[in-house]
Amino acid sequence: MQVMNSAANTSAGVTTRKYDGVMDCVLKTVRNEGLAKGLYRGQTSMLLREIPGNFCWYGVYEGVCLSQIPEGGTKRDLTTSTHLLGGASAGVAYWTAFYPADTIGSQLRANPQYASKGFTEVFLDVYKREGLGGLYRGWGITAMRAAPAHALIFAMYERTMGAFRRWDPEGEEDGMDRRSGWISHS
Repeated sequence: MQVMNSAANTSAGVTTRKYDGVMDCVLKTVRNEGLAKGLYRGQTSMLLREIPGNFCWYGVYEGVCLSQIPEGGTKRDLTTSTHLLGGASAGVAYWTAFYPADTIGSQLRANPQYASKGFTEVFLDVYKREGLGGLYRGWGITAMRAAPAHALIFAMYERTMGAFRRWDPEGEEDGMDRRSGWISHS
């Protein structure tokens, strides 16, 4: 909605807004473009980023943490700095591996030139015109933001889980949390 309103018509110094609010935006979009193409444009790119991206995110985090476990130790022996390193690495890996899908999704949602095109067509067009750099435009700042943010996410998660374990140590036996049914990461 912000993208469309910022691109609204300006004549004689007067700006007209395309939408009068969220519901007006939804109704006009569905009426003019249909439900699937209007409200779900760019979802393929989001799925192509999120599903394998989360695999990389958790995989890199676990890989870093497992590589730092002292001989004869467990994951509970890891320090906060290891969780920070694992989280930072995971965040950068998440955004690096599938950043082009995010770029294409942004183009599909915001660029009127691509409004009626599919993911593959837009991907090929951007790659042909701008090369690999066009697919990774903005990655540097995204990675710089991701490293500290994801470092804190994982470190705080591990600290919180550690506090819960100290608060109710009987909640776990044989690696199984009996209340939730989840297998613990020991």
